Amino acid sequence: MKIIINLDSTDNFQEVEIEETSSVLELKMLLQTIFNIPFNEMELKLKNQIIQNPNLQIKDLKIGDNVLLLKQVQNQNIGFSQIFQPQNISNNNNNSLGSVFDQFMSGARPNNNNRPNIQQPFSIAQQFSLAMRNLNDQNNKARELYIKERVKELKDRFLTTPEDLQKLFDSDPNLAEAIVSGNDSKLEEIVKKKINEAEEKYKKDQIEYMKLMRGDQNDPNVQKKIAEIIRKKNINENLKYAEEFLPETLFPVHMLYINIEINKKKVIALVDTGAQSTIMCKKTAEECNLMNLCDERYQGIATGVGTSRILGAIHAAQLKINDKYLMCKITVIENNAIGCIFGLDNMRTHGCIIDLKKGSLIFPSAGIEAKFLSDGEIKKLKVEETENLEKEEIKKAKEESLKKK
Repeated sequence: MKIIINLDSTDNFQEVEIEETSSVLELKMLLQTIFNIPFNEMELKLKNQIIQNPNLQIKDLKIGDNVLLLKQVQNQNIGFSQIFQPQNISNNNNNSLGSVFDQFMSGARPNNNNRPNIQQPFSIAQQFSLAMRNLNDQNNKARELYIKERVKELKDRFLTTPEDLQKLFDSDPNLAEAIVSGNDSKLEEIVKKKINEAEEKYKKDQIEYMKLMRGDQNDPNVQKKIAEIIRKKNINENLKYAEEFLPETLFPVHMLYINIEINKKKVIALVDTGAQSTIMCKKTAEECNLMNLCDERYQGIATGVGTSRILGAIHAAQLKINDKYLMCKITVIENNAIGCIFGLDNMRTHGCIIDLKKGSLIFPSAGIEAKFLSDGEIKKLKVEETENLEKEEIKKAKEESLKKK
């Protein structure tokens, strides 16, 4: 479980993780490594009550969302005799069992000639150190096991679903490359780093929240900050739900494209129900030998996301989809960045159905099922478009340079 520790009412907050079945004494030994305070000089308070029993288990404290206050005080006798019961020391003379055992376990020999010189066991610090090493070993092993389980889940999921893997390459290429590399050590390092970053952020948020909770609750600024922290917490929980139950929504979604052919020229058309008309840029229309059919009486201005001049309309163009032909109306525009958009006008005319489960644009009357391009094909298309655009810009720059000369 995780506990927030506040050092002596300062701004020093630390989040520690310890097993619920661990004792208060083991917690103190853990805090000794964090705050560099001897365990026997620690005073722990919960709800303004000092925790006296060192053998009490953490789960019995019922800490909940409360903060443990840690204070350094003078050397305390925390009752070693209550923790470790000596087997070979009899309680005689004037020495109490507690004082003799404390000296014995701290490394001092009993200064009593009537006592036998028995073999000294581990000192109390050594025993505590051993207990803490065991606890840390358990935590480290559990953490390593958790990371290995996450690695296995990642490999099982993404290596068996190429579409999700392609999406992961778009959103997190380093993680995707580690998954396909087969190098589990590299993948474990990446997962470990991501977990550490998430834990560090969570720790900082918790510390900030606890500081605010200890502040003036009537201060409007404090209330505003607390409300913002709660809002972010709700968002993170919502994201966690999405990661578990709706993982596909976390990846970028590509638009829908189909392959068509016009006059033996292959064209990639964007399927867009938001486009009122099917449009094609002048450059593509020229490549498809359609400009001779362009009716310039239908010139105008096309508006939408930006504007472009309409050069005219082609009233009946023959499109080949798969091995069948359809007649469609196409509006030709000046903007060469558009390419080709298969719009709502022709979808209505042919009674099209967009089937996302099958990944197809279906033309029921013609018996055509046009498959949408895969994410990999779209990615390649985008790269080609970028390269072509760069070439066009270079060409224009050279032409302008020649004109100036």
